[in-house]
Amino acid sequence: MTGTRDWLTRERGSRDWRLLPAAICGWAASLAAHAGFAYCMSHDGMLGALPAVLTCMIPLAVLAGLPFPRLPASVRRRITLWHASVTVCAIAAMVCAASALTYDLLQWRDPASRAAAEGDASVVVTARATSPTVISDRRSNDCRADARITSVTIDGVRQTSSARARIYADRPECGKLKQDGTYKIVGRISEARYGAMPLWLTDVTAVEHVRPPNLPMRAIGMMQEAFFAQTARLSDQGKVLVPGLTLGVLGQDYVPAGGDGADIDSTYAAQVEDAFQRSGIVHLMAVSGGHLAVTAALVRSVCSFFLLPRRFTALLVAMSYVMLSACVFPSDSVSRALLMGLSGAACLFIGRRGQAMASLSWTTLAMLMACPHMSQSFGFALSCAAVLGIVLFADTLNAWMEPVLPRFVAEALSMTIAAQVFTLPIQVLIEPELPVFSIPANLMVAPFVGFATLAGLASLAVSWLIPWLGLQLARAASWGTAVMELTALELGSGSQATIPWTGGVGGAVLVCVVEAACAAAAIMTHRLFGRMMVQEPDLPGKRLIANPVERLRMWMERTRKALRELQWEE
Repeated sequence: MTGTRDWLTRERGSRDWRLLPAAICGWAASLAAHAGFAYCMSHDGMLGALPAVLTCMIPLAVLAGLPFPRLPASVRRRITLWHASVTVCAIAAMVCAASALTYDLLQWRDPASRAAAEGDASVVVTARATSPTVISDRRSNDCRADARITSVTIDGVRQTSSARARIYADRPECGKLKQDGTYKIVGRISEARYGAMPLWLTDVTAVEHVRPPNLPMRAIGMMQEAFFAQTARLSDQGKVLVPGLTLGVLGQDYVPAGGDGADIDSTYAAQVEDAFQRSGIVHLMAVSGGHLAVTAALVRSVCSFFLLPRRFTALLVAMSYVMLSACVFPSDSVSRALLMGLSGAACLFIGRRGQAMASLSWTTLAMLMACPHMSQSFGFALSCAAVLGIVLFADTLNAWMEPVLPRFVAEALSMTIAAQVFTLPIQVLIEPELPVFSIPANLMVAPFVGFATLAGLASLAVSWLIPWLGLQLARAASWGTAVMELTALELGSGSQATIPWTGGVGGAVLVCVVEAACAAAAIMTHRLFGRMMVQEPDLPGKRLIANPVERLRMWMERTRKALRELQWEE
């Protein structure tokens, strides 16, 4: 009974890690299913092995859930604690693998995918745009937009489709494409050569409106256009960085509805973007959970000032999450942040403490089941890895650093290091190099990120109604981005900004080995400094005294005090 009470005492909802193994197993099974399907498709005659693999997985999952009645009682008691976890992991792996396989099979049999696999084919597609129109990453086209194909017409035969595709178009068709709008597009479809989308729609000759965006998306489009109109009046760095920090779209990538975008020097824009990448702060130009956290903190502060009920505050926080996610550039990290934010709002509504680890695990599993292609997304992996590192290590690192560093520096440093623990191996898979000054760069810009983000979001909210106020707020946001630009250019320029690294899986494993060695050194250093921590009389907490003379003086004072107390007792 004592062991049960100890377990209940240790159990804390904010540190519920029980679903983490299930999420990891589900992700690994989804990746394995995608890889297995690709292998079977590349080897003729191997596709028939997939049903057999799934058939073998079901008995394994069933065996994982059996109580093993024939085992000795002592053995059964030992495995009872792990039995439920193994069962949940097996079920999560099977469900995620089945979802991934089902998705791959549907995409393989999709008419648009079959037409693209046969080579460039002239088609007429009906597609719904799922992202705003931005500058093309191909020199042969002016703009691009992601879309979900609903139907495809090949040789006069119209068929239903659900494939995801990236549309490459030229002016004036670029101005016709609006997020959430449905269009009839004439072009050529082919398999993607790079990027997250599996299909490309190129050589677009005509774009016809089928259904305009809904009213909320039209309002959001109007707000974005007014916001970009005000940021176009800023300095060069403001034109580039304020939209990137606020919406996740750099100023030079925006394509307005009519005419050209802001007058931005392309050479300067490319230099700034490369500097942000090499200095390790490029994540600031992508919308993530930080934007939602800043917005939620503001909403909760206002609600606390007016003494609003807890449930009403939770509803306002959830509404702010949804509105912000709809206004920014859609991405996998935004979807992850939105689901986790709504989970936190639900905990606030019912009066429970937020559970970051459990929320991350549930969000990961839900997204892998609903959108199996997420398991292959580097953006989704980086977002989940950063949150996982922060949840696991940020508090511990902060507790280690607070005695020797100012509180603000310790908090910023612990958050930066914790976020990079799991993201560095993934970054090596993307680009075989490591940023040298990533930690100091993040420390330098940390005091300005929150202020600049709030100012940018406020400018987005009011630019369509009060343009002059939107301009002043955008200018205030540019003050913060000016510090980011200076930091990136100073720390991200030159050959010393990055270290060449081994690419591929080997490079990622090597990063893990180096991180493990650094962790071991940090633990040893912490224990060494822990022996040098002293508790001063009448003062809370412990203080680091590294000076041997000072330590000897304090030891002598404590010794004299102890002898004096002993004499009084005698």
